[in-house]
Amino acid sequence: MKSILNFFKNNLKTLILSVIFAIIIWFAVSIQLFPNVHDHIDGITVTAEPTSYMQRENLQITDFKQDVSIQILGKRYVIGSLTAEDFTASLDLSGITSPGTHTVDVNVNMVQPNSDFQIISNNITASVEVERIISKEIALEVNTNSVNVEDGLQIQTDDITLSSASVLISGEQSLVNSVAKAVIEPIFDGVLTETTRINGTLAIYDADGTKIETNELEYQSDNYTVTIPVYRVKTLPLNISMNYPSNFNTFSIKYSIFPKEITIAAPADDMSIENLEKIDVGEIDLRDITYRDLQNSIRLPISLADGYKNLSGIGTAQVTFEDIDSYGRLEFPVSTENFMILNGDPSYDYSFVTSQIDVSAVGPSDIINNLSSDDILGTVNLLGTPAELGVKNVTVSIRVAGQNNTAWITGDYRIDIMIKEKLPEEEENE
Repeated sequence: MKSILNFFKNNLKTLILSVIFAIIIWFAVSIQLFPNVHDHIDGITVTAEPTSYMQRENLQITDFKQDVSIQILGKRYVIGSLTAEDFTASLDLSGITSPGTHTVDVNVNMVQPNSDFQIISNNITASVEVERIISKEIALEVNTNSVNVEDGLQIQTDDITLSSASVLISGEQSLVNSVAKAVIEPIFDGVLTETTRINGTLAIYDADGTKIETNELEYQSDNYTVTIPVYRVKTLPLNISMNYPSNFNTFSIKYSIFPKEITIAAPADDMSIENLEKIDVGEIDLRDITYRDLQNSIRLPISLADGYKNLSGIGTAQVTFEDIDSYGRLEFPVSTENFMILNGDPSYDYSFVTSQIDVSAVGPSDIINNLSSDDILGTVNLLGTPAELGVKNVTVSIRVAGQNNTAWITGDYRIDIMIKEKLPEEEENE
């Protein structure tokens, strides 16, 4: 053993040179015997550049394989040093004209052309997901379920105002189309006692009411403000004022109002609503009520003071008369003999030119069918009317007299009267 070690020690340089020469000889022989060899390269990065058509149509690649592998053939001393960075790979997107899943060719090239090797992989393809990018404007809603208000007050959702009426959502078509509503969530921990402007954030939901949480959609998610109106609410009965002819039996005719009551609201700081006991919707003069009105109904608009809201949403009160089956209508001539003139200028004489007029009476059939001219009285009130010589056309108020006070005269009537200067008493006596 000692002699062997001494041999290696004394001939170490010769041995090293022998190994080096052997490797060189092996490499040379290999090149001569096997000039070209096969190899494969992994991990070549794939690029995808949308075509001008895709850009015009808002078609965007959303998924594809990011790298490929290839087979190469060439000189051993060349291909042995090649890496993925010596090649480029790109998707051929020229055939893509619509969204969906597409299989496209992958073009692989050398970074530096070299005739000592070649790419021998054929028909390299890749699967590509393509989506159309769209934008859709969605009207904003507000969720006030988490906002508390003081007892006796109520949020009026119809009057909520937003800093923005809508939001623009952009992204892949399928994702954008899945958005069914956009809701502002107010940020408020206290209790509202008056109309208040507060901040809010935006959340989007699908048709099932599930919140959509994704980074693949673009939209403004914060910096919203919401003005939440707070009102005092009260339910009050409706009331009408009925004007009857003089001496009319007010208990003889009955009516009802629909609706009987409505719910109204006033701003939270308006305490006057607490003093209201009813809502007056108008006045009805029975002398204006015709037989047709009795059969049908009278409609009166429901008007509220400025700042008040009709939460019931009913804008018209309907007045219906009851037990009218026994009522009827009759037109007949009436003599002016029973008419009188009041408040005339004492310096003048007044007389009726019109001898009779036709009037329309409404009431229980057994009453109006027995009316005569003597049951009808008329009054011409000249108070405030200047005296002018000659014939003057004036308004006459007509009513049913006596025990027939459950019937009334409808309509407006006018007659002619003669106005003359009053003669001295001597001439009158003559």
